[in-house]
Amino acid sequence: MFGRNFNRLFNELFNDLDRDIFNPNNFERKHYTSDDGSFSFTIYTSNTNGFNNPTKPSEISLLKQELDVAVEKQDFEKAVELRDKIKNLEEHKEKISELQKELDNCIKNQNFEKAIELRDEINSLK
Repeated sequence: MFGRNFNRLFNELFNDLDRDIFNPNNFERKHYTSDDGSFSFTIYTSNTNGFNNPTKPSEISLLKQELDVAVEKQDFEKAVELRDKIKNLEEHKEKISELQKELDNCIKNQNFEKAIELRDEINSLK
């Protein structure tokens, strides 16, 4: 349907936007065509994960923002809960990062049983 026009529009989008945020090198392009050639499409996916993407806010910074809002609203029960989550994340930051790398590797190698164990261990540390 869009064909070359979409590819041109996509490239123009990246030319017009801040390259630090929308860097075309951070996207993988896959083009598919049907066996009979009657249709084709292109898929663009991010090839960076959240740990390598400097523009993605960390989980801790998002929780701190939520904490500020909870304090402003005087929702102190929520504030205590958020404070404890932040403290846990800061204490286990390195261990979570190591486990996340191992989890990513297990997913890549399709070792899903080990991936489940690692996911659960990461969640227990949070």
